[in-house]
Amino acid sequence: MLEAIQGGKDKQLMAAAVVLMAVGLLMVYTSSAGLGAARYQGDLYYFKKQAMRVVLAFVAMVVMMNIDYHKLQKLAPWLLLFAYGALLAVMIPGVGKQVRGARSWSGFIPIQPSELARLAMVLYLSVFMTKRTNIHSFKKCILPCFVLILGAAGLVLLQPDLGSAAIIVLIGMVLVYAAGARLLHLSSLLGFGAVGGVVCMLKNPYQVTRVLGFFGHGTGYQVNQSLIALGTGGLVGKGLGGSMQKYLFLPDPHTDFVFSIYGEETGFIGAVLLISLFVFLLLRGLKIATNAPDRFGLLLATGMVASIGVLFAVNIGVVTGLLPTTGLPLPFISYGGSAMLVNAISVGILLNISGHRSSEGGSIGGSRWMRHGVRLTE
Repeated sequence: MLEAIQGGKDKQLMAAAVVLMAVGLLMVYTSSAGLGAARYQGDLYYFKKQAMRVVLAFVAMVVMMNIDYHKLQKLAPWLLLFAYGALLAVMIPGVGKQVRGARSWSGFIPIQPSELARLAMVLYLSVFMTKRTNIHSFKKCILPCFVLILGAAGLVLLQPDLGSAAIIVLIGMVLVYAAGARLLHLSSLLGFGAVGGVVCMLKNPYQVTRVLGFFGHGTGYQVNQSLIALGTGGLVGKGLGGSMQKYLFLPDPHTDFVFSIYGEETGFIGAVLLISLFVFLLLRGLKIATNAPDRFGLLLATGMVASIGVLFAVNIGVVTGLLPTTGLPLPFISYGGSAMLVNAISVGILLNISGHRSSEGGSIGGSRWMRHGVRLTE
C-alpha cells in the first residue's frame, strides 16, 4: 500500500482525505448510536455499514490515484451515457426506489445516479473543453456545455431532487468559467437553472415550504434544531457522545445535519478545525490544478475540487441557516455510500494528477494558466 502512494503524489492531500474519513466514521457512530438502538436494536448498526463504505472508498481512491488520468478521456463519454441512463432508469417503476418523495436510487447499480452524474459531468466537460480552442464561441462550445449540464440537472429534477440538481449546475458553472467562458454566457446558464428550479418547486409543495421556511415563513424545524445544537456546543463542546439533539430532536442526525452534532460535541474550536481541514484539502487540490502538466489535467483537477468544494459549502450553509434545506451530505463526514465513493474517487484522480506535475512551476492566476487558456480568477 505504501508503494502505491509514491511517485510524487500529494501525500498531504491524501492525509487530509483519510483524516476526514476517520472523523466522519467517528461522527456517524456518535450521532447514530441512539437511532440505531431505537430502530434496529443495535447501536453499531449504522457504524458497521459506514465502516464498510469507508474501506471501499479508500480502496477506490488508491486505485484511481494509480490510473493515469489521461486514460479517463476515452472512458468519459461512456460514463456519461451510463449516468444519463441511470437517471432515466430510476423513473421506471420497480427500478427506481422512492425515498421521501424522490426517486433517487436504482437497485441495479451500487451508486446513486445523481452522484454518478456529478462525476461523469466533470470528466466529460473537462475532455470536451480540452479539445475546444474557441471557448468564447457560444454556439460551438458554451451551448453544448450548457445542454450537458442542464440535461443532467433536468433529469435529477424529475426525481425530484432540487438540491442535487443545483449542485450539478453550480459545479458546471465553476468548471466552464475556469475554462475561460464569459460571465454573460454563465448568467444565461444560471437563469435557465433558476427557471427549472422554480418549476420544480411549484410542482412539489414540500420544496416551497423549505424555501419559505428559510425566508422566515413556516417552521424551519431542522434548521432551528441545528442552530440549537451548534449554539449549545459553546467553545469546546459537550464532548464526544454528549449531544442531546441527536436523540430524536434533529431528524436523521447522521446524514446531512451531522455537522450540527459535530459542532455540539466539539464546540466552536472543533468546528473551526474541521472547516480548516476542508479548506486545506481544497487548497491542495487547487495547487495540484496549478501544477498540472496539461490543459486536461488542469480542468479535471479544477472540476474535482469544485465537486467537493461546492458540496461542502452548501452543506455548511444549510446547517448554519445561510441556505435553504437541501438534503445534501457533508463530504466524507455524512452517513452514506454514494457521495463517499464519488468524493474518494475525486481525491484519487487529484492524487494521480499530482504525480504528473509540470516542471514549469507557477501559481494560480499565473502565466501558465493563460497558456492553457484556463483561469480560476479574473
